[in-house]
Amino acid sequence: MPKILRLHEFKGPAGLRIDELPLTKPEGNEVSIKVDAFSLNYGDFELMNNGYVFSVDLPSRIGDEAAGVIDAVGKDVKHLKIGDRVSTLPWMNEGYGVDGEFATVPETFVAKYPENLTPAEGCSIWVAYLTAYYALAQISQVKKGDYVLITAATSSAGLAAIDMAHLLGATAIGTTRTQDNKPFLIESGADHVIVTQDEDISKKVMEFSSNKGASVIYDPIGGKIVQEYANAMAMGCDIYLYGGMDQNPTIIPEIEMTQKAAVLRPYSVYHHIYDPEQRKQGVNFVYDAIEKGKIKPRVDRVFPFDEFARAFEYSLAGKGRTGKIVIKP
Repeated sequence: MPKILRLHEFKGPAGLRIDELPLTKPEGNEVSIKVDAFSLNYGDFELMNNGYVFSVDLPSRIGDEAAGVIDAVGKDVKHLKIGDRVSTLPWMNEGYGVDGEFATVPETFVAKYPENLTPAEGCSIWVAYLTAYYALAQISQVKKGDYVLITAATSSAGLAAIDMAHLLGATAIGTTRTQDNKPFLIESGADHVIVTQDEDISKKVMEFSSNKGASVIYDPIGGKIVQEYANAMAMGCDIYLYGGMDQNPTIIPEIEMTQKAAVLRPYSVYHHIYDPEQRKQGVNFVYDAIEKGKIKPRVDRVFPFDEFARAFEYSLAGKGRTGKIVIKP
């Protein structure tokens, strides 16, 4: 029987097990995918501790992103067929999950990925790039001449935001904690890099932007760093708080935000992915950019399935990562 990852207890990666289950037959609008690779996301860790934006009933499959080949389809599937090379989109998976040797997913949240990508790259697209797309392109409508401040820029989400800012004509300013990561960020396309343990974020942003400030701040950290970039906002700044890596409460810089007519948005890709038109626009935009070679997802390391615990440990540590962490069944 095929093997899958299932969460049995809400205690982080320690609650995961490899289970063997019968291959399920897709029903309705579902497709069955023979998985070639699946990737890890920060939200996985929050879900495994029952602290994510949605929860699951245990035992439960986990995971948003997998790439593979469709080997069966339900009777109501309209746009995909057996043999299609696909990857899965982010969604509140309702216990489906994709981490394992097979995945059964509604057609709605499956898309073909460009032929110029490997399966490891194919499962590293949609969470990072769609999250950046809806914030920067659809809501804030970033354009040439804008400055985008991207915190935790070495993460896969941060790297995708750098790419998205450049696609839209903006200047990308990335932050990282240590000098060790600065060369990698410059190589990855960041126009400017701020080393937060040595430099004042607000002062450096104003310096890099000739005192214009950041029109968008793209932040998965929250907590105290919000105060540290409070004086870096341009008029009408949009702050996207799309994670909570800092476990401390986020104190809103009310005075600075009022002075700049700024908006702080607790933000998630899930706010947009369920709308059919927005989903289509996002997928088409990202697909086209990848197919034309304008952007390319970065894969840091690929682990074999039986070393899933080491993969999660490496991902959680975060040190020295240069892209997505992928597991190959």
